[in-house]
Amino acid sequence: MVDNEQVEYYNSDMKKVIIKIEGMEKDINPEHWERHKDRAVEEHRWMKVRLGRTMHFFNHTKGVHTFQRTLGCELDDDGTTRRYRQDGYDGKDFIVYDEKTQTWTAAVPQAVGTKLRWEAEPVFKQYIADLFQQECVDWLKNYIRNGRVKRKVPPEVRLFQKKAGHSTRSEVTCHVTGFYPREVEVTWLSDGQGPLEEGVWSGEVLPNMDGTYQVRKTLTVSPEEQERHRYTCQVDHASLGEKIEKEWVPETGLHPGLIAGVVVGVLGLIAVIAGLVIWKKRHAGAKQPDYKPAHGKDQSEVSSNSSNSS
Repeated sequence: MVDNEQVEYYNSDMKKVIIKIEGMEKDINPEHWERHKDRAVEEHRWMKVRLGRTMHFFNHTKGVHTFQRTLGCELDDDGTTRRYRQDGYDGKDFIVYDEKTQTWTAAVPQAVGTKLRWEAEPVFKQYIADLFQQECVDWLKNYIRNGRVKRKVPPEVRLFQKKAGHSTRSEVTCHVTGFYPREVEVTWLSDGQGPLEEGVWSGEVLPNMDGTYQVRKTLTVSPEEQERHRYTCQVDHASLGEKIEKEWVPETGLHPGLIAGVVVGVLGLIAVIAGLVIWKKRHAGAKQPDYKPAHGKDQSEVSSNSSNSS
């Protein structure tokens, strides 16, 4: 892994080192490449040996067990290097290397014998020194020199608002996702000033399924603060020419007093309608007077027609 991007891996079935960056083999000295492959095969063999020995230290004779190893180095712009290596058994630390003292720290009592043996063997000390220098620092420099690890993916920024529990305060989350490399700076600003620290919660940077990363930063504000200030989420990342700034526009909602007034008005309207319905029903049920034709043109025409027919 270089800057959290997988550049190669060892396939134990094929007994082969697989480089994931196209064309990288052409930039590697053939002699160094062969030595690199041989060391990978040897490391795999020794990992199996270490698993068997560690199972013996814990008196484990059956069942499924795992032995893991992490080895890495860091290279700063000024050329400073840092190296680390640690072994684990069944998901817990077993033994850890201290670069400054060039000694080992036993994380569990079962690792004390391994610590004493490794520190007493000059050949093993030289092996560790070569492993760090040749298999880590030199290869890291080679990847950087050839510019193979330079993928940069810009982030997407979205704002989400919700009520903070049963209070009148609002929680506004700035969700930054899809970015690479991992390093990112997310800050909340108030009226363009910041960064804000009070009322701000920061989540961890988490990996996405596609190899990019995501992070959340949540701001809690009161209704009074919403009215007085303007809040902005600012994002800075290596993939950006300039920082992204996303201003929060509070979601509009009815004031509680207005809501109460509307409810009272609606209830009053319902009462008026109900009263009209009752009044109509009562008058409709009352006895109506006998029907008498009104005197007019229509009645005269009816009488005239009756006389003519007789």
